[in-house]
Amino acid sequence: MKKILVIDDERSVQESLKLVLSDSYNVLIASSGKEALEILSGGEIDIVFLDILLPDKDGISLLQDIRMSYPDMPVIMLTAVAKVSTAVEAMKMGAYDYLTKPFDVEEIRIIAKKVSDQLRVKQKIQFFSDELEKSSGDIVCESKKMQEVLALALKAAPYDSSVLIFGPTGSGKELVARFIHKKSSRTGDPFVAIHCAAIPETLFESEIFGYEKGAFTGAFKSKPGKLEVAGAGTVFFDEIGEMPLSLQIKLLRVLQEKEFSRVGSNEPIKLEARVLAATSRDLKKEIEAGRFREDLFYRLSVIPINVPPLKDRREDILPVAYYFLSLFGKQMGSRTKAFSPEAEKLLFSYDWPGNIRELKNMVERILVLKGSKDIIDVDDLPEELKIRKEELIDQANIPFEEKVKEFEKRLILETLEKFFWNKSKAAEYLKMSRRMLSYKVEKYGIEKK
Repeated sequence: MKKILVIDDERSVQESLKLVLSDSYNVLIASSGKEALEILSGGEIDIVFLDILLPDKDGISLLQDIRMSYPDMPVIMLTAVAKVSTAVEAMKMGAYDYLTKPFDVEEIRIIAKKVSDQLRVKQKIQFFSDELEKSSGDIVCESKKMQEVLALALKAAPYDSSVLIFGPTGSGKELVARFIHKKSSRTGDPFVAIHCAAIPETLFESEIFGYEKGAFTGAFKSKPGKLEVAGAGTVFFDEIGEMPLSLQIKLLRVLQEKEFSRVGSNEPIKLEARVLAATSRDLKKEIEAGRFREDLFYRLSVIPINVPPLKDRREDILPVAYYFLSLFGKQMGSRTKAFSPEAEKLLFSYDWPGNIRELKNMVERILVLKGSKDIIDVDDLPEELKIRKEELIDQANIPFEEKVKEFEKRLILETLEKFFWNKSKAAEYLKMSRRMLSYKVEKYGIEKK
């Protein structure tokens, strides 16, 4: 619950504001400027209501002191009608707004809610910004699954072992590859991505290995390939499952012998780069179908890393959405700072079949069309998410008792996982006995995965 400090020496004003606001806020009272500064020094005050006239200090002077020590503190001035001009002057000095006596109850509630909502948005943006700073590179994640992916990638980073990254299209496989590169000793050298599905088969060999002048029609000058350009850096073969069979054997030979030659040349070039690869295909099925070489598969997958789809790590949806909101907002000069709580629910509940890429495109599209709005609401979201809203409404018909049971079951499971299935610690955290926890685990059929 947010804390409001009312600074006014009139008892009737103190009691009125406390009566109106105490159902939603923790209201503290100060009768003088000195008392107010002492309370503010204790911290955790969110909003200030400040009277223009105080017994030991005028409100304008106290406003200056508050702005000096707490520059982001929203201050709402309280004034008699005759002092409105003074309150307006206070707003020029940084006050958030002003209220005139006698107060309108609904006006007080509206202005307090408005400030509170803006603080919530600001705190949410700050939270996700902090999480982004703590995250590695451009990988924003809150979920345990993605943290495990990054932990494995971090272990693999210092070594030259080949890494094969699995995951559905748009799930962030290239980001994981770039993370490995950044955390390796090769970070000062190039990261070269080769998108296997985007290169025509006839150009594949010359793109990867390079070519000499006159090697084929149109080769008017020599050109280094991507393996050569990478130097001692990292080469990333994205969608390696799309690589033609004729090239797979050549790549295997390069990985084994650590050297290659340009097209039209017999001069060997040493392979210095580390090789990473990724695929959205089931390569074992591709092997069975004769479309992928088994020996290349085992050469590439010394360290396999699986990136889960976004629907299996829902804790990442909102952090990633806010990351893109901030990123594109800065690029476009948009004023949009947040999603409404209802919009957040839809973002969270949607399955995102296109994963991170779909979420990124959606946020960019919204800012192009709705970037003049402060907050993105449900009506601003694409139709596919609104359909999900109707499904959520249907779920509202589930009996309350069943919802409570489902919530309790999920809470117990999450707590057990949080404490690595130590029931004593989980029971202490949930404020219940170990015997009661064991009973509920058995009742709900909760099992360790």
